[in-house]
Amino acid sequence: MVAAALWVALFRLAAETGAPVVFTVSMPQPAGHIFHVRMQVSGLAGQTQDLKMPVWTPGYYRVIDYAKNLSNLHARDAAGHELGWEKTTRNTWRIVTAGASSVTVDYDVYGATRFGAQNFLDPNRAYISPPGFYLHLGGQLQRPAQVAFQLPPGWTRIASGLDGQGTVFSAPDFDLLYDCPTLLGNQEALQFELRGVPHFVALENVPESVDRPKMLADLKRIVEAATGMMGDIPYKHYTFLMMGIGNGGIEHLDSASISFNGNSLTTENGYRRWLSYVAHEYFHNFNVKRIRPLALGPFDYDTENLTNMLWVSEGLSVYYQDLLLVRAGLITPEQYLEKLQASMGSFESALGRHYQSATESSWNTWGTSGVGNDRNTTISYYDNGAMLGAMLDLKIRHESGNRQSLDDVMRALYRQYYQERGRGFTDAEFRAECEKAAGGSLEEVFSYAATTRDPDYAHYFAYAGLALDASSADGKGAYLGVNTHFEDGKLLVVTAQAGSPAEKAGLLAGEEIAEVEGAKATVKSLTDALAARKPGDRLKLKIVHEGETREMEVELATNPVRTYRFRRVEQPEALAAEIWKSWMRAGS
Repeated sequence: MVAAALWVALFRLAAETGAPVVFTVSMPQPAGHIFHVRMQVSGLAGQTQDLKMPVWTPGYYRVIDYAKNLSNLHARDAAGHELGWEKTTRNTWRIVTAGASSVTVDYDVYGATRFGAQNFLDPNRAYISPPGFYLHLGGQLQRPAQVAFQLPPGWTRIASGLDGQGTVFSAPDFDLLYDCPTLLGNQEALQFELRGVPHFVALENVPESVDRPKMLADLKRIVEAATGMMGDIPYKHYTFLMMGIGNGGIEHLDSASISFNGNSLTTENGYRRWLSYVAHEYFHNFNVKRIRPLALGPFDYDTENLTNMLWVSEGLSVYYQDLLLVRAGLITPEQYLEKLQASMGSFESALGRHYQSATESSWNTWGTSGVGNDRNTTISYYDNGAMLGAMLDLKIRHESGNRQSLDDVMRALYRQYYQERGRGFTDAEFRAECEKAAGGSLEEVFSYAATTRDPDYAHYFAYAGLALDASSADGKGAYLGVNTHFEDGKLLVVTAQAGSPAEKAGLLAGEEIAEVEGAKATVKSLTDALAARKPGDRLKLKIVHEGETREMEVELATNPVRTYRFRRVEQPEALAAEIWKSWMRAGS
């Protein structure tokens, strides 16, 4: 419980400086999932003040109706007089302050969803997702914030990336406040240090049989591998919020919220998957939180922050998560390749790869219910980005005679854009850094990111002395073999795959598929038609080419399910052997 004197001191400081927005968070109804928030603001001027709540949380690219969980809002001036207010947008409350310089706002937040982007409260624990919890003054995100927590009886722990001690924490501005989730309750508190920097681990619901010292040692090895690669530890302290119920993780500047099945850590494979998961979220403190596309900060919390580059921000983090485990000695190069080849097979067998590129997936993710949620019509920029990252890395290593790599690109982006310029990079700047490292054009790799062309995987992995064996089996539905792009209401042919029914029927790049079985052609209508058919069935299409229309019937073929297998070449060329060794940090 925060002492009344401390609260008065915090509010007096706010009134004197006009700087901090001071919050008190209490949990009077844990069983009812109700938080109570008191917000005190000073240094105001004017007749009205807008209070706003974000509509999304950084790291989770979806619009969320956080405002629906806010209720019982009351505003008062310093004399205790009730102030009127109205809701002016879905996430804005306009308070009629009538010239009052200080205002106290009370409101409740309902939290009953176990997920890193949502608030949760029950009698045993609480999790605060700040964008859906703390209001801010419109146009004043730069204000400092202070938060005092009043814990329910018997609760002893508060874990957060915020600075603070005891029950009082602070942030220099609302961007950082919104980037620091908080876990409260009685979770285990573990800790390790790396080069004098403390790393805290808040742990929930992990069986006692799981070796805690090993967990900490392995986490430290992940952090060592990542910070060693980047050459910097960019924070004063870091907190792993390890919530062993649910699924999903979200990265933050100085912390990560990670939900998982704690019982999975009792098996070797489950423990290894957990390490990979943690490595992904941890590497994000470099890639996304500091190395980032221009669109991903400073944030507009009122709407989507669109970018073509999530295949870089998320996909390259997937690429590095397991590479870091290899370099940390936590998995073998062979285990890394096994996972990569399984991901390639899953991606290449999904129908969506014919209809959506990595850049399109990045841009359109805000409009879907999940990344790659419909494998018939979309892809995952996580999966595709990881494979593009591997090809990009190996191409840079080969073209530079193994003097440069994607590691060098990431370090250059970190130094030049985060440390020196204090901003994100444009799409063109990212490509320029990659081509600078390679010493030449990387047109082909970037064209794979922007189109649905079939990548020549074998060509790129040969740079590291790897042969790639591919095979196919019969899958569900039927196969047309056309890569498409939906633009301005038109379903356009990008390519017809060699030997496919589409190529045999004469479909050409640039042509429009106007109708599928008499209905307007969309990605969904085409994929649904293919899913409902079997090999040998015929599909009626209407095609438009240079203003002329023709109709065709295409005899469909077997839908292939692809599998891939890597194997080391016995006597690779000297450069390939050198690339393999430096890529994996492995012996020959």
